[in-house]
Amino acid sequence: ALGSALLAIPTAWADTGFRCGQGHAMSHHGHGQTGVTGHMLRRLLSHQQEIGLSDEQVAKLRSVALDADRSAIRASADRLVSERELRAMMWDAKAEMPAIEAKVKEAESLEAAVRIIGIRAKRELMAVLTPEQQTKLKAVRHASRHHERAPAQPERSRQSDPQESPTSAS
Repeated sequence: ALGSALLAIPTAWADTGFRCGQGHAMSHHGHGQTGVTGHMLRRLLSHQQEIGLSDEQVAKLRSVALDADRSAIRASADRLVSERELRAMMWDAKAEMPAIEAKVKEAESLEAAVRIIGIRAKRELMAVLTPEQQTKLKAVRHASRHHERAPAQPERSRQSDPQESPTSAS
């Protein structure tokens, strides 16, 4: 009974998403179904008219995003395999510390590779745009950020002002 309980522990631990030595669930840096470029591609395509993207640019943006997602998915899978191998090594009493240390470094290197792929992909997406389109995108982004926040603040102050204004004005 004790032997089967001990055999079940590594399996149960591996299924929880525990990350070795850090005590928190593994994250994928938001690379769920949308991938490393999904958010940026959606934003660019949602403002396609305003930015003035050509059909060729849209095709190029989609191609860059797909290639980056393929690379990120592969790198992320390699990272997950490395993490699971590390957990197995930690449970193996025969595993030597230098081998465990090397596996930790490998897992961290693979994590860095996933992040670099995302950064590179975002830069490649922006490189598809002309300098004028990049300026327009920044303006659209700036306007949408300030437009969303501005109406909410006066409404709140209008709701609270009728009660506070007479006392604050005097």
